[in-house]
Amino acid sequence: MFQKKFWSQGIQTAAYIINRLPSSVLNFKSPFEVLKGRKVDITHLRVFGCTCFVHVQSNHRDKFDPRAVKCVFLGYSSTQKGYKCYNSQTRKLFVSRDVHFDESNSFFQLSDNEPQGEHICDLFPTPIPVEAAIGTPSSPQLVQQFSNTEEVPTESNTQDDQQAVVPNTSQSRRNPPRMRHPPPRLQDYETYTTRYPLAQVAHSINTSSSHSAFLIKISKETEPRNFEEANQSPVWKKAMHDELKALDDNRTWSIVKLPKGQKIVGAKWIYKIKFNSDGSIERHKARLVARGFTQTFGVDYKETFAPVAKMNSVRVLLSVAINCGWSLYQMDVKNAFLHGDLEEDVYMRLPPGHPREGEAGMVCKLHKALYGLKQSPRAWYSKLSSVLLASSFKRSHADSSLFVRHGKAGTLVVLVYVDDLIITGDNVDEIKSLKLALHNTFAIKDLGPLKYFLGIEMDNSSNGMFLNQRKYVVDLLDEAGMKESKPARTPLSSRLKIDVEGEPLSDICVYQRLVGKLIYLTITRPDITYAVSLVSQFMHSPTTHHLQIVKRILRYLKGTVDRGIIMKNNGHFNLVGYSDSDWAGNSIDRKSTTGYCTFIGGNLVTWKSTKQTVVARSSAEAEYRAMASIACELIWLKTLLGDLGIICPTPITLHCDNQAAMHIAANPVFHERTKHIEVDCHFVRDQVQSKLIETVYTRSCDQLADIFTKILASAQFERMLSKLGSRDFPDPA
Repeated sequence: MFQKKFWSQGIQTAAYIINRLPSSVLNFKSPFEVLKGRKVDITHLRVFGCTCFVHVQSNHRDKFDPRAVKCVFLGYSSTQKGYKCYNSQTRKLFVSRDVHFDESNSFFQLSDNEPQGEHICDLFPTPIPVEAAIGTPSSPQLVQQFSNTEEVPTESNTQDDQQAVVPNTSQSRRNPPRMRHPPPRLQDYETYTTRYPLAQVAHSINTSSSHSAFLIKISKETEPRNFEEANQSPVWKKAMHDELKALDDNRTWSIVKLPKGQKIVGAKWIYKIKFNSDGSIERHKARLVARGFTQTFGVDYKETFAPVAKMNSVRVLLSVAINCGWSLYQMDVKNAFLHGDLEEDVYMRLPPGHPREGEAGMVCKLHKALYGLKQSPRAWYSKLSSVLLASSFKRSHADSSLFVRHGKAGTLVVLVYVDDLIITGDNVDEIKSLKLALHNTFAIKDLGPLKYFLGIEMDNSSNGMFLNQRKYVVDLLDEAGMKESKPARTPLSSRLKIDVEGEPLSDICVYQRLVGKLIYLTITRPDITYAVSLVSQFMHSPTTHHLQIVKRILRYLKGTVDRGIIMKNNGHFNLVGYSDSDWAGNSIDRKSTTGYCTFIGGNLVTWKSTKQTVVARSSAEAEYRAMASIACELIWLKTLLGDLGIICPTPITLHCDNQAAMHIAANPVFHERTKHIEVDCHFVRDQVQSKLIETVYTRSCDQLADIFTKILASAQFERMLSKLGSRDFPDPA
């Protein structure tokens, strides 16, 4: 017999089952299959309202208590993997997976003298007090026995509940406990109001009106995750059709029978929305990608190396352009890899959606390079670099993806990141002529002023250029299911203890994917660099403890969605570095952590946090190794600035907070203390003695690299970030 008070559970269960049943409207597919793109499993379905027995864990009972509690099955949780079971004795509904069902017997039986639809009086005895409820065994899947269980909304003051009192009970009648607000994991019973909405921390009130409109436009657009989802949209179907037509017109492949003994690579669609500088959609791009990870060296590919612009080079170029007052433009090459010719025989499976996809044994023999192939970047880079070198450009010695042309008309710079180009210089006419020359050679699209590059949002104003990855952070929180989490003030807790023990994760791919996305986020977020460096050390054997640290970082990102770095025109090109080390800071292997950051023209351009490869015998040795690391970085930056035509003042200032390490770098006599240190670490000593680098003592409280070596208190953490130029959106111009 079904109780009226459970009508909402019945409707939810009915909707749950309907979504998993085939429908003639959907070509006999279930809504779940259409939405998720995979077959639905219905082996877990049970008879609604049947009797079930929920296992009680040993820590919730003693030797003489029953090992299971009799409940009624009320459906499936929408927030957990488990069954919703109602205990009529305690009036508690909870979620559990350890359940045995008696589907042949209904929990509610209709009595002979009771009309249809009425309640059964003797099923619900007098509600027990809260104190007794706390001691009652509950679901083994819940972390807290009492705080994670909630009552089913009942009409406790109605006549039905008054009739539910067991006659001659010795316990005085008490009203059931007042309905409390359910936690997020138990949102099955009432509408849940988010306590920490993302809109409170992700807003654009401090941005200019143009950039605010740009953020709104790019944030509301979503991209399909697979072919099945894209095939439902006419816009993306047209984009795939245009891509296949472009590939055919370019004679990228020929449809042939697969020769015997040849292996084939798979194909996959990647969907991307291209935006103009004002936030409007330039086009919906459906890109066909070959699954190159199945290629075999020496069979269908040989050399693969191709230079790609370093993110450090991107920030250096931006700092130089801002201090020089240069305009920045962005261009995108359509089907860039198709301009490269293949030397090997590569066979690819017919892509999804191809008209001849159903023909057995037919494959694509590739004549042109395609995205995803291991040799494609090399073929495209060779083609593009030959065109630029023929136009009097010179390749940078510090970064092979940077091309510079110095002439009487001025300086022109091109930075290449696969098929995305950044163009800047001091002569607008030269930039226009270069764009025209590239248009005549490649199918290239002018995206206007630099606004959105590789997921980095750039807001130009009189205050400078603000770089952040706001949309990337929001998408990451959405993927991790933490858009409604409580924000944290710092990436890591000051009481954090790193431990290798813990329950290993059943699926490490989730951990690796999240950490990989966090690594890319450090492009504009120096505030999470140390935390990400810490969690990336456990990529191959993460535990639940490490996953909780990652979630802490995500909660910090939730509260700092709008944070980024600011680059200003400070009128100089001084190169300055800060290096620091946390001696034996790793409690597991007692290795030290190296941290450093560099500034060009007063703007933060590079930073790093990494664990040292050997155990340092003293704090001076650890600091000395950190100085050697930043010395290499400073020399590289000096070379890069020279290629851009910027004369860097010498000596380069290097700030350090350890005088012993500074003495070792300046004095070659300390053999007893340094004879065990590798020869390459003494590279910094040569630079100091040649007056190329000048070490300057800095107090620990003013050491900006301190944030990359250890966990700091929230007040000191915020103070360091403000000095680094990491902040929320600046005030509009």
